[in-house]
Amino acid sequence: MGGRNRSLLGWVAIFVLWVGLGAAWAQRERVLAQRHSPFNDLKVVQDGYDRILKVRQGKAYVEESRCDVRRPAHLLHQYSRLQMLGSLYPRDLRRALVVGLGGGSLSKALLAQYPELQVDSIELDPEIVKLAREYFSYRDSERSRSIVSDAREYLKSNNSTYDLIVLDAFDGLEIPGPLRTVQFYDLVKKHLSPGGVIVANLHCRSGNYERDRVSLASCFEHVLAYQGTGLAVVVASPQELRADRARWTTSWGFPLEPLLQLEEKSSKFDSTVRPFED
Repeated sequence: MGGRNRSLLGWVAIFVLWVGLGAAWAQRERVLAQRHSPFNDLKVVQDGYDRILKVRQGKAYVEESRCDVRRPAHLLHQYSRLQMLGSLYPRDLRRALVVGLGGGSLSKALLAQYPELQVDSIELDPEIVKLAREYFSYRDSERSRSIVSDAREYLKSNNSTYDLIVLDAFDGLEIPGPLRTVQFYDLVKKHLSPGGVIVANLHCRSGNYERDRVSLASCFEHVLAYQGTGLAVVVASPQELRADRARWTTSWGFPLEPLLQLEEKSSKFDSTVRPFED
């Protein structure tokens, strides 16, 4: 009888454990929203404390942006932290433009770390802007402005200048064709304030990586890159690049030196390939 009871209790324990694991898994990966637009199929997923924006690529969804709901302005990914390094290079830092909003991770971090900074964020897909507001603690304010537009058309019709321009627009895993040509980079260059810099996020595993690097180098006199895992974050400017480390504080939430050590020491691409042109 005692053996039978122990056996029954064992099965009950296994059942309770199975139910508990199932509930934990359901809680861990919970779909909060699904949206369709003329540009994307989108999904917002809750994964523990992380909230993730995903974009459909073929049959699968690819992660576009992620934030910790407890610290919405904290940067989780290496590439976004490397992009944040770009804010150390402008001579002044009063106005920034972020091309490609996603969940608003970089825009939120810039606003949080630089209280005097004005940040404009351009996003082609209005549904992404809506999801960023609804699920990723992104807000428009006196210092933060959302622009729903094609980035190239906006820059052609606008005379605003910026101290920092971050290029982080992707069509899945690739930069949209019109946003990777020398003509586009020349247009971006015209919108830089004196002493301003651009920051471009590039995927090293892309078949276009070398041409992207050559395109940037052909438009900007001074270029440096930080090599992350499978990516390079390129900082470029018409003026010499010097980082003002005094702008970094521990409130960024991650150490600075390990990121600075990722600076590219020698050319890691074929500089003889053709740049992208319209």
